[in-house]
Amino acid sequence: MSEDDINLDDEVVVGFLIQREAENGDLSFWNPETKWTDDPNEAMLYEDEDLAEDTADKLQAEDESVEITVAVVIEDDEEDDEDEDEA
Repeated sequence: MSEDDINLDDEVVVGFLIQREAENGDLSFWNPETKWTDDPNEAMLYEDEDLAEDTADKLQAEDESVEITVAVVIEDDEEDDEDEDEA
C-alpha cells in the first residue's frame, strides 16, 4: 500500500457536487433552485452519491456540449494545516 492510499483512507467524504466544465475549462456547479453557479459554496451538496450521479446523468443528457461530472467533497481538516504552519 502506498502513502497516497493511506492518506485517502483518512479522508472524510462530506458529500458530492455536480460540476460542469465549459470548453474553456471554467467550472460551474449545480443548484436546483438557481441552476448553474460559479461559486461551489452556493451549489447543492448531495449526501447520496447515487442521487448526484442520476442528476448529473439527466443534466448531461440535456446538454451534451459540456462535460458534467460528480465531484467528491472531503472534510477540510484545518487543524492539520495550522499544525504544519507552526512546525
